[in-house]
Amino acid sequence: MAAFYRAQPWTEGRRILVAGSSPGPGLVSDRTLVGRVLGNMLKNALEASGPGDTVTLECAGRGEEAEFSVRNPQVMPPEVRRQVFQRSFSTKGKGRGLGTYGMKLLAERHLRGRVSFDSEPGAGTTFRARFPRLTA
Repeated sequence: MAAFYRAQPWTEGRRILVAGSSPGPGLVSDRTLVGRVLGNMLKNALEASGPGDTVTLECAGRGEEAEFSVRNPQVMPPEVRRQVFQRSFSTKGKGRGLGTYGMKLLAERHLRGRVSFDSEPGAGTTFRARFPRLTA
């Protein structure tokens, strides 16, 4: 996924860093749906970033869960934070707004996971998706 987005012309000037450790014992889940959740997380982070920014992807084991996180240095205003998971809400214009809504829907309704985020000055914005290691 990182290689795919690095090759997109609109990400020029942004750095994608893959960090972290393996989640340990494998994650058994629907590869396509997990990929859609993680792809939306990464695309949103890159779109929110500007030239010179670094977007960091991380994967780690958290007990019986695997956690994927995507961080960018930008901070969301409070009014955006309150609406970020609402269907059709977008800061990017008309015809957008299914990315974060779709992430939450797929993760929580279909993969028994959960999606959350933090956005604070000095720390940036981090979206997290946690999945039970065995969800098949």
